Amino acid sequence: MLPIAEFERFREAIADLPMKGLGEKYARAELIRPHLLLFSDSGLDVYYVPFHFVNGSARVVLLGLTPGWTQMEEAFRAARKGLAEGLDGRMLFERIDRTGSFSGPMRRNLVEMLDRIGLNSQLRIETCHGLFDTSSRLAHFTSAVSAPIFKQGENYRGYGPRLLEVPRLKQWVVENLARELASIPKAIVIPLGGVADEVIMFLAERRLFDSSRCLIGFPHPSGANGHRKEQFTRGRERWRGQVAEWFARQASEVSRCQRIESLQYGQCRLRAVLTHYWELRKPCQTQTGALPEASRPASGQRQNQYRSQ
Repeated sequence: MLPIAEFERFREAIADLPMKGLGEKYARAELIRPHLLLFSDSGLDVYYVPFHFVNGSARVVLLGLTPGWTQMEEAFRAARKGLAEGLDGRMLFERIDRTGSFSGPMRRNLVEMLDRIGLNSQLRIETCHGLFDTSSRLAHFTSAVSAPIFKQGENYRGYGPRLLEVPRLKQWVVENLARELASIPKAIVIPLGGVADEVIMFLAERRLFDSSRCLIGFPHPSGANGHRKEQFTRGRERWRGQVAEWFARQASEVSRCQRIESLQYGQCRLRAVLTHYWELRKPCQTQTGALPEASRPASGQRQNQYRSQ
């Protein structure tokens, strides 16, 4: 994700877009314009899209390759409408993020696979369809490069050139994606497709990401992926085991933290009780023990008293 500060660069351009009514969509010529272009590199054009929401408390991250034209159009439509309604900051970005994530038949395929590796059981929800609806607080949706990339006007597929062979996309992965994933430490990460896998392993090799929290090899849910069912059948039990192990580790860590907090609380209570006890003892020591300092005769006075005796 780009830093939220980037939104301010494009706020005026978004506010100047025409409002779309029910069923209306932006044409490519309205969004694929020079003032929304972030950069061009190696024959690829990378455009801005207002994806800035990071769900730091998510338990699962679904990682695609890059937003396509459909997601770009839906995101700008949601942003324009949100600004018109007076939304800003987290509320605006969350609305944009929930718009069109893995929509259509691809979502159905993805939910089916996630349920079959037991993710819904570990998250304690009936089905992973809830991640796109009532249980969206549990999920974070993102991409290796969270900006639309076009090659000669068409959606970029991750090859010709490969993503990590493009210098500025490689820089994006290191500077933006690594930081984004680090900010969601309790989530298991599911990269969708081979290019997303390559990106994750690239970060892991540079110790910028812990690959043990990642389901490597998970197939892309697109209907165009003719090997999806075969790939899933081969890896299902391995991924099911990884999911169970990850959530068991998280539960153990939570239990350990709770024990530490309980111990620290008990220590604080004990210190408070002892402090209170010694505060109560001070007057008693004054009454039954030695005279207070102000009441004691000076040493010279004591010597004179002895001589007079």
